[in-house]
Amino acid sequence: MPTKNLPNEPGSWDRDFSYDYLGRLYDALQARFRPATLSEVAEPGTGRVFVRHDIDLSLARALPLARLENARGLRATYHVMLNSPFYDVRTEASRAALAELASLGHEVGLHYDVVARRMREAPAAERDADIARAAEELESLLGASVRSLSFHLPIPELVRGPLRVAGRVSGYAKELLGWYLSDSRARWREGEPIASLDAARAPDLQILVHPIWWGERHVAPGQRLAAFLDEVGPGLGKNYAELNELLWEHVIYQADERSTSS
Repeated sequence: MPTKNLPNEPGSWDRDFSYDYLGRLYDALQARFRPATLSEVAEPGTGRVFVRHDIDLSLARALPLARLENARGLRATYHVMLNSPFYDVRTEASRAALAELASLGHEVGLHYDVVARRMREAPAAERDADIARAAEELESLLGASVRSLSFHLPIPELVRGPLRVAGRVSGYAKELLGWYLSDSRARWREGEPIASLDAARAPDLQILVHPIWWGERHVAPGQRLAAFLDEVGPGLGKNYAELNELLWEHVIYQADERSTSS
């Protein structure tokens, strides 16, 4: 099991990370909202849901979600990293995955790591220029425009910030955080997500779903991560302990021992 844990958050929910539950969540979203991609936020209208996926660890794990959404007629926004220590977006397999995401009708944008790119303390103008360069590199891989982005472990000034950063729609813009649900750290902080849809906070909803937590059946987050590390270890040339430390540094996760033993 991953050895570093964070305490449970009161009121959070983590009891079903199966594709079956996710499909029911998507059905509930479509019954209440009109799906839209992040780059469409400025278009007229309300009652929209922006489904966002930040791909921190595995492009391959994103494809089942993309297919599930496509089968339901739901368009989502997938943000991918240029510098993930767990996948290389430049490989042939990754480029095929990106092409499939686009072919399924989803938007592909940039998941920008402020820390890894040494931009935490940089002036905003310098950071924006680096974001633009990163987006342009991703555009060259996609063969299409990158119109939105999100931030990996964002610094405070980017949360509830401007709608556009470096000319792209920011998933952390104030306009997109009026009503925001997320499975970050494998916990839905506002409780069971389908039930939480009845407590509207704004005309539009943004919901963040990390593909790494989800699978054909529910598996506790620590077990899911452990299986992932065993799977990718040979290809990355690292042992389990090294990968576990890298995982902790890259994605601060929630894997309470009580849930991993269930």
